[in-house]
Amino acid sequence: MSNDIAITSQPGATVGTAAAIFSPEGMDRLVRFATLMADSKATVPQHLAGKPADCLAVTMQAAQWGMNPFAVAQKTHVVNGTLGYEAQLVNAVVSSSNLLSTRLNYRWDGDWSKVNGKSDKSPSLTVTVSAVLKGEAEPRELTISMAQAGVRNSPLWEQDPRQQLAYLCVKRWARLHAPDVLLGVYTPDELQETTPRVERDITPPAATAQGMNSLINSKPEQKQEERQQHKDERGPEEILHAFSGAAMNYNTQSDLDKAYKYVAQKLAGDDDLLAKATDVYTIRCDELNEVPM
Repeated sequence: MSNDIAITSQPGATVGTAAAIFSPEGMDRLVRFATLMADSKATVPQHLAGKPADCLAVTMQAAQWGMNPFAVAQKTHVVNGTLGYEAQLVNAVVSSSNLLSTRLNYRWDGDWSKVNGKSDKSPSLTVTVSAVLKGEAEPRELTISMAQAGVRNSPLWEQDPRQQLAYLCVKRWARLHAPDVLLGVYTPDELQETTPRVERDITPPAATAQGMNSLINSKPEQKQEERQQHKDERGPEEILHAFSGAAMNYNTQSDLDKAYKYVAQKLAGDDDLLAKATDVYTIRCDELNEVPM
């Protein structure tokens, strides 16, 4: 069986996929096809053999793209427990997308004659991918260099670095300009670049009304209180202005809490100014406790 990727008319295929998902009859056909596919031996890779649910996912993805499910299956790999799609397949999907009114165009710059594709990090070796989206007149471009190429486990990086960088650029171009084409689809290199998220509590300790009231009403540190009372002769608006500017410079939750506590006590007699200070505090809390992506 050939592993070449067969592409059919995408618009009709996409409509058919949606109809199958939301139609009991259509979904039943897909399930029966996936079950048959899972029984295959030589025509599906080992990680899909005997797994109807995984075959169903590949079948539905292939139908959405308007491609042969068996050909798509041969272009998949499992990386860190997640199904990934080969760069060649992703490139074919983007190139044939009905969102584009032109073919993808490539331009390479720099001297590629002596490039070590596995290790070269030269910013001067670049590829530019461009294409015109339907309804637009000007092409959208994206340029990346060898310095921006991360994981290079494929042996093709050594054999043909120009092509591999072009594949990478197409993926990034699509994620930027036509993200719905590759929604939820990743290549093995992308999956290997990702690191597991560390789960942690991202709720600011004083973000609730009760928490902020406790923060305001808690007993202050005596030395800090005396020092602030001795130095601070500013009016309420000056205090709010200073806090608004300084809040973004606090790098720890505890420092921000101390500053907000003092400001909230000073502005307790002005509901409008206190509300503005609370908004500033809440925004900075969110930033300090944001989970890195």
